[in-house]
Amino acid sequence: MSHEQQRNVPEAGQPEPITIPKQANAETGSGADSAGRSARILILEDEAWDAALAQRLLVNAGLSLVAIVVDTKESFIEQMAAFRPDIILSDYHLPGFTGREALKIAQELHPEIPFIIWSGVLGDEAAVELIKQGATDYVLKDRPARLPSVILRALDEVEQRARLASLEDQLVQAQRLASLGQLAAAEEAMSRIRKQLSAARGEAKLAEPRS
Repeated sequence: MSHEQQRNVPEAGQPEPITIPKQANAETGSGADSAGRSARILILEDEAWDAALAQRLLVNAGLSLVAIVVDTKESFIEQMAAFRPDIILSDYHLPGFTGREALKIAQELHPEIPFIIWSGVLGDEAAVELIKQGATDYVLKDRPARLPSVILRALDEVEQRARLASLEDQLVQAQRLASLGQLAAAEEAMSRIRKQLSAARGEAKLAEPRS
């Protein structure tokens, strides 16, 4: 890669996180839509070239990454807890392990983390079944240009859910104020929060993929 890689010091026997600063694509100028975005990505991949390609595509799209690449079930489970990724990118076929198994583990441990399948061979039926089981999306390795948009959309959805949850918590607090007799403050807060909730839900609706 042409960009600089800044390495953190890992613990003994641990995969080494690689921090990759964002970099606009010199040919396309991409990166505007993801300016200022950063993500911690756990990549389950046994092919170094494919793992490097995924990171290069995301960096060229403007993302600043901290990435860890693992290739076994044991290291995947360990880094789910130790690395605390924002998103998971998983190959479908690995020696002694599959993306389907990894998805099941991720759903059991951290269902809130977006899980993207990154596969060279994945039929439509298998892809639909993985989505039903909780996968966020999938990208075929022979169509890698889709990867940045899929990752960015997944990150956006996580942020929208967090924003909605925060606003709903604020609404509950405002309702408590009303129950304590602080009606003026409660009504003002509830009016503001409901407007923000409506806007946030509208944004989430627009962001949903169209069938």
